[in-house]
Amino acid sequence: SLLRLLRSGIRKIKVLDYDTYTNHPEFPDVDLSLMKMMDGAPPINEVLSPRKLGRLILRILKTQLALDTVLDDVNNASSQEEAYKACFTKPRIGWFGILPNPQNFLPPPYAVDNWEKDSEFARQFFCGTNPVMIEVAKDPEKQLSQNIVNHFGKNKLQELTDKNQLLFVSYDDLADLKVNPHQMFPLPMNDESGPDGGPAPQVHPKFFYAPIVAFTYDYDKDELDVLGIQLERTDDARVYTKNTCGENEWLAVKCQVIAADSNMHQWVNHLGKTHLTMEPHIIAIYNTLRQARHPLYTFLRQTTRDTLMLNWTARNTLTQVGGKSLGDYQSSAGVGQVMQLINKMWSRYSFFESTGLPNELASRGFTEDVQIPAYLYREDGMKLWNAIGGFATDFVD
Repeated sequence: SLLRLLRSGIRKIKVLDYDTYTNHPEFPDVDLSLMKMMDGAPPINEVLSPRKLGRLILRILKTQLALDTVLDDVNNASSQEEAYKACFTKPRIGWFGILPNPQNFLPPPYAVDNWEKDSEFARQFFCGTNPVMIEVAKDPEKQLSQNIVNHFGKNKLQELTDKNQLLFVSYDDLADLKVNPHQMFPLPMNDESGPDGGPAPQVHPKFFYAPIVAFTYDYDKDELDVLGIQLERTDDARVYTKNTCGENEWLAVKCQVIAADSNMHQWVNHLGKTHLTMEPHIIAIYNTLRQARHPLYTFLRQTTRDTLMLNWTARNTLTQVGGKSLGDYQSSAGVGQVMQLINKMWSRYSFFESTGLPNELASRGFTEDVQIPAYLYREDGMKLWNAIGGFATDFVD
């Protein structure tokens, strides 16, 4: 009954209006010419069903209970090793994740048990949560930094390039951000968030790097390996390799790469490209095909279901502008800067070039003549692309 009451309180309209993003108060002079968004809350027929809302609430409760249990185990651990095991293995099982897991009855996933290895670190760029950053090098002197070219030698890198064995990831957009470190509670939105009712103390700096990572691909083993990592974008930036670093230093460098990748994955490739970019298209579909009862709406409805509701929720949580924004708390770059990252992505966006999988792969050097079986994002993705494309063509015809 409560869920039905909440749904009835949200407007039911026939035509959705567009709204635009405003500049962020922390960066008032930076224009955010982002994609258009829905004006206000979603209509009632775009709200999650009572069943989905119930499942969502239950999942949040389960996650929070399990997390609290893990944190208790970490805090009560007698050594760093025990704390690590409590955090990254499966010490608890059961529906709510609160029952003991004696003798590691349920083994941890492979990635959790092998995350420190270079092979697993590299594999994640092929088969992990963000497999759309890696590129095949075509011109290493232009695509990589001069520091990396000097460190490994132009001839060696060109030889690897000629064999399609040199790949790389470069977080160039992060290098353009101006505020680093960024405060967890930035002053422009925290005039009264401090302990005494004044400005929040600026004692929570969050740092981020803009790394460049060079990989080599072994065709015999079908395996990607790390060649070298550059964290900073200065002329004298160090190039780290596993042979020139201590074990802990090398692990810390790789962790910084993953932190940078998380900024691009969670905010640009997930929130930006997957959610917000589709919103103007969904509104257009809603206002035209739905109103005309066009048969294509039946087809497209299934691919856009719940997106407007999720986007509206994200704008009021993850990218909320305020004193204690979840995005400022979670991200090292802060809401104002991650929105700049999304804005930069949107300025380069072309619907057919950016969303067509073959074109997107080719833009990163994965053309048909480059055969890398271990890149499952492409291998499996093209199978799905062709299957969905065939189904869509048959439906339209």
